[in-house]
Amino acid sequence: MNHWRRIMLALALGVAVTGAAACSKKEDKAAKEKMEADKKAAEAKAEADKKAAEMKAADEKAAADKKMADEKAAAERTEAKKKLQADYEAAERKATALKEKAAKVKGAAKKNVDAAQAELDKRWEALKADMAALDPAKGDTWDATKKKVEDGTAEANKAIDALEAAIKGK
Repeated sequence: MNHWRRIMLALALGVAVTGAAACSKKEDKAAKEKMEADKKAAEAKAEADKKAAEMKAADEKAAADKKMADEKAAAERTEAKKKLQADYEAAERKATALKEKAAKVKGAAKKNVDAAQAELDKRWEALKADMAALDPAKGDTWDATKKKVEDGTAEANKAIDALEAAIKGK
């Protein structure tokens, strides 16, 4: 009888050890799967953080590049305005000198001189308005306004030449 008891005890013990080992294997497998899932999540987060950092760096570089380009364009516009201003002032000096001469014209030539002077005054007022609107800080309207000033200066110079011709034709 003792013998059977030992066999039964050994069987019970074997079943218990096998069951415990099976549970342990299941727990190990679950723990291993959790560790792998955590590792994958950490890798995904690290990758996302890396991409976010790269995007932020790219955005900062783009902003810095834009700022530098804007500053360069503003400096170029300021230089261009100085040149346009110099052309404007040269035309103004010439027009003033011609107006003084035009005031001295008499007789039949006076009619032509007055007409040429009226045309010059009209062109000059338009050019003055365009020069006042020319602002190097306004990059969005700069090109159009600059073109208007250049065209206006050319038209004023033509009117100055016409006045000069009318004065000489006296």
